[in-house]
Amino acid sequence: MVQLLEQPVRDTEAKQEMQTDSEMEPPPGTSQSAWRFRVAMVQHHRTVYSVCYRILRDAHEAEDVTQEAFLKYWQLSGEVRGAKAWLITVARNKCLDRLRSKKRIVDADPDFFEQQAEERDPEWHASRDEVGSKLDRLVSELPEPQRSLVLLFDVQGMTGAECAQVLDLNINQVKVYLHRARRRLRLALEDSND
Repeated sequence: MVQLLEQPVRDTEAKQEMQTDSEMEPPPGTSQSAWRFRVAMVQHHRTVYSVCYRILRDAHEAEDVTQEAFLKYWQLSGEVRGAKAWLITVARNKCLDRLRSKKRIVDADPDFFEQQAEERDPEWHASRDEVGSKLDRLVSELPEPQRSLVLLFDVQGMTGAECAQVLDLNINQVKVYLHRARRRLRLALEDSND
């Protein structure tokens, strides 16, 4: 199970990548915008889809929103700096728009957390699945931007600075919202165990 409640806030400085997509040279005969799009797809498609899926809880809708985000990136790629943060921001906003327009409740997905090795006893697995389902439901009930912060920071492993950029917050707001979200989750889990 992902440890959401006891992790300290990571270094707030964004990690420097070896090369950014704008520094890479396209192969001969390939336009710069087509090359940037290909690089962004290879580097960020899984992350963008994962964020969409965790917000929407529907694989088909997550695929649609991911495609819409990359289509918008294709249209504006010459104007975009920081493809990963930009793509996640666009995808997250589109997901939230879909949720608002449908006014639906997001159901907990029992496969939200990775499966542990099968060397544990069945009771341990049942207990873990129960806590995972509770935690998943509680995360989906968090208000924005707390829910997105937990998903981006704790689940996706983004830095505080990256989360701040994606969610259009300053680093202090990221720390405060993340602290509140974790405290809320911890208290809710403690209450459910009583």
